[in-house]
Amino acid sequence: MTEVSVATWNLHQAVNKRPANMEATWGYLANHVHPTVALVQEADGVPGTPGGSFRERADDVRYETAVVAYRGRLEPLLAVATRHSAKTEFLLRPTVPATHAVARVVDLDGVEPFVAVSMYGRMAPIYAQVGVIRAIADLIPLFDSALRRRIVVGGDLNAYDQPKGPDRERWRAIFELFESLGLVNLLKETRLDRPPLEGCPCGEPECWHVETFRHVNHPVGKPGFWCTDYLFATRELADRLIPQNRVHPRLEIWDRAEAWALSDHCPLVARFDL
Repeated sequence: MTEVSVATWNLHQAVNKRPANMEATWGYLANHVHPTVALVQEADGVPGTPGGSFRERADDVRYETAVVAYRGRLEPLLAVATRHSAKTEFLLRPTVPATHAVARVVDLDGVEPFVAVSMYGRMAPIYAQVGVIRAIADLIPLFDSALRRRIVVGGDLNAYDQPKGPDRERWRAIFELFESLGLVNLLKETRLDRPPLEGCPCGEPECWHVETFRHVNHPVGKPGFWCTDYLFATRELADRLIPQNRVHPRLEIWDRAEAWALSDHCPLVARFDL
């Protein structure tokens, strides 16, 4: 078995730019979460890593959306040819800056390359829905390319379909757009591995949400229920999630005090047998 772990984490460095905190956050990601590949949002000062990084930055904000490799090597993926036109390449760069970064992960011993996408639902200025829909549209050619079988997408979408109301229905439709590309929502896929989220307002009998976000004013030590971060994978990769009876669960929710101390989001980590 070759275990490949993919983490997603909003590092909160758009807000907390204290050098000590930024250094501690990167150190925690590398040394404790210890993923093969990290999909990060609101990142600043991305350090050098063995496999390199690919970053998308907006001129109007002081943060980046990035793919960072701790093993293997990254090849930035800027354009692809599709099944509709092998002679024409379609650009994958984001229409809304910093909403996604795309890289191919290569040179992992014994592992066929795969594509990693870090995605961010920018509140630009208010509607994260707009940026996410445009990011999905930007990525459609990727899912019509020769690379379509092995893709992981993760990030802070600023999306929660939990409370009732128009936003709930809109986000559910947006999640269906992800599924229309052949992506599996890994939180849904692994929902039976954990109990329903206590206090979740979704009201669903098979609640799949997990707490990934806590507001700065959230009471210390009190669990919350906001689910804004997600991991998706194509079926070929989703079927290779390491089973629950291994050392690690198939999808790790890093609901840990030390992670919350560094960011208002906690990491999600998927482990694949590739």
